[in-house]
Amino acid sequence: MERLAEALPRIDGYRMQRDEDGFVLLQNNSDWPEALQVSVEEARNIEGLTDDEPYIYCLFHIRGEDAVKWREGMYRVLEEEERAAEWFEL
Repeated sequence: MERLAEALPRIDGYRMQRDEDGFVLLQNNSDWPEALQVSVEEARNIEGLTDDEPYIYCLFHIRGEDAVKWREGMYRVLEEEERAAEWFEL
């Protein structure tokens, strides 16, 4: 989780808030401050995962160029760690 947080490019107008199971990127001066949320969750009825198996949950609250930069940064870390990553949009 630490490497994922460090891999995110710093972009003006956002700040990081860390907690025990992940981190959140917050937008400054916004009615909806959360821009990106990353945490470790435990699987429950998720195809391809065993119940209680930990996985990284990532939720982008915004779209656009900033979100693409963050995703690319996290993807590079997962490739270096040789971890499988499945990205999907809701």
